[in-house]
Amino acid sequence: MSACSPIKARWNLHRSIAVLLALLLSAVTTEVSAFLFDLGEVKGSLDTTLTLGVSSRLSDPDRKFYGTASGGLQDSVNADDGNLNYHSGINSLIVKGTSDLELNYGRFRAFGRAYYFYDFENENSDRARTPLSDAALEQVGSDVRILDAFVVGQFDIGTSPLDIRLGAQVLNWGESTFIQNGINVINPIDVSRIRVPGAELKEALVPIPMISASYGVTEDITLEAFYQFRWSETVIDPPGTYYSTNDFAGRSGSQVYLGFGSIPDDSPLGFVPRGQDAYPSDSGQFGLAARVFVPGLNSTEFGFYFINYHSRLPNISAVTPSEPINPNLTGPLTIVFTKAGLPPEQASAAAGQLFGILAKYTIGGPGALTPEELAVLQAPQSQAAIDGAKSIAFLQSAATAQYLIEYPEDIQLYGASFNTSLGSTGVSLQGELSYKVGVPLQVDDIELLFAALSAIHPAFGANNQIGNFLGQLETYIPGYERENVWQAQVTATKVFGPTLGADQWVLLGEIGVTHVPGLPDKETLRFDGAGTFTSGSQEAMDNTGNGQYAATPAFAFADRTSWGYQIVTRLDYTNAFFGANMSPLLAFSHNVGGNTPRPLGNFIDGRMSLTAGLRFTYLNDWELEFRYTNYFGADVYNLLADRDFASATIKYSF
Repeated sequence: MSACSPIKARWNLHRSIAVLLALLLSAVTTEVSAFLFDLGEVKGSLDTTLTLGVSSRLSDPDRKFYGTASGGLQDSVNADDGNLNYHSGINSLIVKGTSDLELNYGRFRAFGRAYYFYDFENENSDRARTPLSDAALEQVGSDVRILDAFVVGQFDIGTSPLDIRLGAQVLNWGESTFIQNGINVINPIDVSRIRVPGAELKEALVPIPMISASYGVTEDITLEAFYQFRWSETVIDPPGTYYSTNDFAGRSGSQVYLGFGSIPDDSPLGFVPRGQDAYPSDSGQFGLAARVFVPGLNSTEFGFYFINYHSRLPNISAVTPSEPINPNLTGPLTIVFTKAGLPPEQASAAAGQLFGILAKYTIGGPGALTPEELAVLQAPQSQAAIDGAKSIAFLQSAATAQYLIEYPEDIQLYGASFNTSLGSTGVSLQGELSYKVGVPLQVDDIELLFAALSAIHPAFGANNQIGNFLGQLETYIPGYERENVWQAQVTATKVFGPTLGADQWVLLGEIGVTHVPGLPDKETLRFDGAGTFTSGSQEAMDNTGNGQYAATPAFAFADRTSWGYQIVTRLDYTNAFFGANMSPLLAFSHNVGGNTPRPLGNFIDGRMSLTAGLRFTYLNDWELEFRYTNYFGADVYNLLADRDFASATIKYSF
C-alpha cells in the first residue's frame, strides 16, 4: 500500500493519465505500423501496444458472500477478503503495454516480449478491508516483466524441415478454445493478468524455459517434442484482490481461520498458519506429439499427444498440531477475564483461584471442595469462563498445526485432437480428448481440517472421512487423492455472410465434459467444491461442537461427471462510420451439470455468466471497447455472483 497522501496519489494518477493520453493522441493523424529496422544482415521489427483501461464494480458486496464475523451470512472468513476490499466503483484503472521484438538472421530468429503495467487503483488506493501484500501488488499493482525470450533455428534434414526453439516460450497443443485443463497444460497461467481491462491471452500465459522441436517427416506428418528446464505454477488471484475467492492459498496467503466465519480474520487467536510449501522438481517435464494431415478427409488434421508434467494447480495439505491441549487453564482463564474487563492483575488472580478450584474438583470430586468453593465453581459465570477457557486452550493447540500448498509430480497425459471443416457447410469443427493419469484432486478442506484436529481431540477423529490421528503430533496429512481424469471438448465455428446490416456474423460454441470414473461416492470421501465451508455431515458438525452451523448439502461437493458450454457471437460492421469498424459481441457461459473436482474447477453446477461488448477499430492501430459482465446462477456456490462489472479500454498499436 502506497505511503503517499490521497491528494498526491490523485495528482500523480491524473498527471500520468494525461501524459499517456497526450502520447496516444499525438499519433492520431498518422497511420503507423510496426517499427522495422535493418542491422546489416539482421532484420528486425518492434511491435508495441499501449492500453488504458478502467473497470468498475456495479454493486456493493452481498452479505451471502462474506463471513458472519464481518456482518455477513457466509460460514467462513477465508474466502471474502477480495469481496470486502472493493465496494461499488472502480476496481481497476490500469495503463499497460506489451512490446514484441523480433530479429531475423538467415535461418535463425530471435523473439522477445516485455509486459509492463501500472494499476493506479490497486497501487495507490487504500483497500476497504485488508491491505494488499507486496506479493499481491506485484501481480495487480505494477511490474515490468520479460515474458517470451527464445531463439529459433530452421534446418533441413535431407528434404525435411526441422525447427528448434530454445528459451522461455509458450507452446500450444490441443484444440481447446475456452475450457481449461485439457491437452494444453504445457504453460501455466497468471490468472490476474487475464482479469484486467483489455487483457490478451498472450499476457497471461507464462513462458517456461524449454527446448522444443518440430520435424516435418513428410508433407502430411509432423513430429513435435519439448523438454522443460523449469517448473512454474499457475498463479491464482492473490488474496484480497477483486476476483479472489480464497484468502490463504495464493502466494501471499498466510493463515486459515477456524470458527466457521465467527472468528474475525484480524484475531490473534483462532487460525492455523501456513507452513513450508512443497514444490516439485524442475526436471522430468516433457512431451511428444504427432500431427497427421489427411487431405482426402475434408483436409482434416489429427493430433496425438503424450505429456509428463508436474501439477501447476495448488493442493492444500496439513500437518497436525505440534502441541497437545494444555490442561492448565490458568492462561486461557486469564484471557477470558481480561476480555471481560478485569485489569490484568485481577484477571490473573481470578484465573488462578478458579483453576485451583477446578483442579481440586477434577481430582477429588465435589467432596474435595468447601461449600464456598463449590458455589464458585457452579456459578453460571464460572462455567461460562471455563467453557471459554477450554475453547481458547483448544485454539492455542490448533494454532500449532500447519497447512501447506503442494504441487504433486508426474502426471501423465494422453491426448488426441482433430481440426476439420464440414464439407460445404462453412462450419469449422475442432475437438480433443484427453486422459490424465494420477491427477491430484483436492479432498474437501473441512474433512482435512477435522482430520488434522483429531490429533488433539477425539471428537474430530470419529467425525471425518480421512482418518483418526489422535496423539500423532506433527504428522503430515495429504489433502489430495490421485485420480484418472477424462476430458472431451468440441468447438464449432461458423462465419455467416451479411446479417442484420453487418458484413459478417461469427458464431462460435464449445461444449466440454470432465469425467473422473474412480471418484469415491460422497458418503465415503467428499472432494472439494466451491463454497463448501462446513462439513457435509450434520452429525459431524454436531459431534464436534459446531451444531449451530448447517452442514453443506451433498450436491455442492465434487461429482464424477460435470459439463458445460460457452457461446460467443459477434457482428462485424466494416466502415461503420468515419472509417471505423464496429463489432458488437455477446458471450454466454453455462455450467449445466455437476461440479468438477478442485483444483480443476472447470464447472460449478448451475453457474452462468453473460458478457456484452462493443468494439471499435480504426486503421488497425486504434481500438476502443466497452464491456459488461454479469455472473449468476449456482446460488451461494458461485462466489463471484455479486461481482458484476463494466469496463472500458482504449488501445493503440504501433
